[in-house]
Amino acid sequence: MEEQNRKGFKINYVWVIVGLCFLMVATSLGLCSSGRNLYLTAITDALHIPRGAFSLTNTLRFFTTTVVNLFFGKLVCRFGTKKLICAGFVCLICFALINSFATNLFVFYLGSLFLGTGLSWTGTTMTSAIVHKWCKSNKGTVTGAILAANGIGGAIAVQIISPIIFQEGNPFGYRTSYHMVSIVLVVMLLLIVFLYREKPEDGGGNEGITTKKRKARGEGWVGMPYATAVRKPYFYLAILCMFFTGMALQGLGGISFPHMYDIGIDVGFVATISSISSILLTVSKFSSGLIYDRLGMRISMNICFFCAFISITGLILITNTPAGHVIAFVRGIFGSFALPLETVMLPLFAMELFGNREYEKFVGIFASASTAGFAIGSPFGNVCYDLFGNYTLSFYVFGGMLIFVTVAMQYVLSAAGRDRKIIEETASRQMTACTM
Repeated sequence: MEEQNRKGFKINYVWVIVGLCFLMVATSLGLCSSGRNLYLTAITDALHIPRGAFSLTNTLRFFTTTVVNLFFGKLVCRFGTKKLICAGFVCLICFALINSFATNLFVFYLGSLFLGTGLSWTGTTMTSAIVHKWCKSNKGTVTGAILAANGIGGAIAVQIISPIIFQEGNPFGYRTSYHMVSIVLVVMLLLIVFLYREKPEDGGGNEGITTKKRKARGEGWVGMPYATAVRKPYFYLAILCMFFTGMALQGLGGISFPHMYDIGIDVGFVATISSISSILLTVSKFSSGLIYDRLGMRISMNICFFCAFISITGLILITNTPAGHVIAFVRGIFGSFALPLETVMLPLFAMELFGNREYEKFVGIFASASTAGFAIGSPFGNVCYDLFGNYTLSFYVFGGMLIFVTVAMQYVLSAAGRDRKIIEETASRQMTACTM
């Protein structure tokens, strides 16, 4: 969709929407999610709150997101994306302000409920719905590019808010940081209000952002009705796979660096690996979407699973030796290229398996399943540590889950592909009959 200003310059408004989505992800996920761990030490030390009790704020956040995403499709149909995005930013602003004034644990728990709701309507699920509506082709590439803003926003956020949180002589510097975050969120909310449009004027049939003509993979397909999908066994197997993937990857992400500390690897070296991994995560999200558009779901998915297995193997083999340091560095690289399975690939799974017809409903369910896995993954790894004194068992359990998911998703893709072929052939015959 193009607009013409007074001088005759044409603007493709899809780029405006993509830019807003990029900023939305950078501010919501980058400021409110990626940098959230920085607050744990400051808040618990300043208010003398046990860290274990405070960590439940993450569980509440993921639980809230899980529940809200279950109704994502219905909410989008009833209210539209713009109203939900605005409501999401209002929730995030409430979260920042509540946490800035909180003096006891239960008020922080309340803030987590607002955080979980806000991220449901400003994060991965909403981004995928917007891209699906505005971009006719190359949806994987566009989705990956937008979600890469999480890594960029997180990296910038750490540099900005860390000095504010840890002000010398001021144990309550985190409150000032939350005030700054709330101001940024207000600015982003105003941009959405004035610049965001619910849908293209052509009803979603625009050309979107295109590249050279190739075999169409990022355009989706006509789709399967939800009522039909729930009668397919592979629908429930796919949901289980989303849950296990979220649980395994989130669980590994939560315990990989503590594991390195436990075996004696230098804190500075671990921090370097963390920084490099954050940068590579931006690259991996974009490249995963690009590979999907060029080579299809099976190849892009299996590349991510391969990287996940290398990452787990590396964690098991890491030691505090020169060779172990090399393994830790390589593991960080491969781990970054596995994480798109729980972000970029999630909406692409929904589109590939069940198509365009009721896309928002399917992506909401998949996101809920994945987030439910998030809520369980990290606590599971720490429970294993409390019981056995190390993370070894959790590595093998998470590895077993990913092996199951890798095999199961081959079947899911094949079964869904057969149904897709039948549906597309039927639609083609009906279209031919109507034109005769």
